[in-house]
Amino acid sequence: MKSAERLLDVLELLARSARALPTMAIARECSIPKSSAHHLLNVMRDRRFVTYYATERAWGLGVAAFEIGSAYLRFGPLARFGRGLLTELTQRTGETSHLATLHGTEVLYIDKEQPIRNVAKLVTEVGVRLPAHLTAVGRSMLAELPETQVRALYAGRPLSQRTTTGPTDLHALLDDLAEVRRAGYAKDDQMVTPGISCVGAAVFSHEGAPAAAIGVTFVSAQRSAAEVQQIGDLVREASARLSRELGYAPDLNGDRPKAVT
Repeated sequence: MKSAERLLDVLELLARSARALPTMAIARECSIPKSSAHHLLNVMRDRRFVTYYATERAWGLGVAAFEIGSAYLRFGPLARFGRGLLTELTQRTGETSHLATLHGTEVLYIDKEQPIRNVAKLVTEVGVRLPAHLTAVGRSMLAELPETQVRALYAGRPLSQRTTTGPTDLHALLDDLAEVRRAGYAKDDQMVTPGISCVGAAVFSHEGAPAAAIGVTFVSAQRSAAEVQQIGDLVREASARLSRELGYAPDLNGDRPKAVT
């Protein structure tokens, strides 16, 4: 039992830390004797739960910890509640729908529903990561973060491009996010793939933060502006429903969910 508690203490410590930690720091923070900590960390490294960075003489989380976290995303409340909504959204729009989460300046796609008919080949497969500033799902979540947090995320980072469209610097991105907030959903007009567009809306956790986003992707030339607006409304509706499932209710003014007390 003590070994199991120590292992979980180490994983929780490394998950909270913004940097890799040396053995002594881990032993001290988790109240583990140095010799025991060294042995435990080596066992965890053999099982890929931690990684040792020799140049730093420090430990960080390993790929096995990521795999467990990914399994939670696939099978946890977010994915379980979202699965039916994606199916319904694809049926109503006739297009591919996605569920994605924000990881720093990238989005991770955790679920996807495709229509029965043939659709265009998309890069947004489950498990794929894309730059958040180029995707509708990513910008819908970034728009709900404080501006100071967005500035911190992109401080000193160049804004990559995949096509000839999309924000090229932080100022352009902040202007775009302001427009996303006004519209209630984000649009990716061929920013990721030429000829392919997407609309996305943020999903809120019980704490008030953007926990995920739902998006619908379609061939740009096949949808009029009015149809894109209709899809945007359906995406907003699905995202609001998933927010409520996660513990939120519509605000009194109908603009933003709030925590249920």
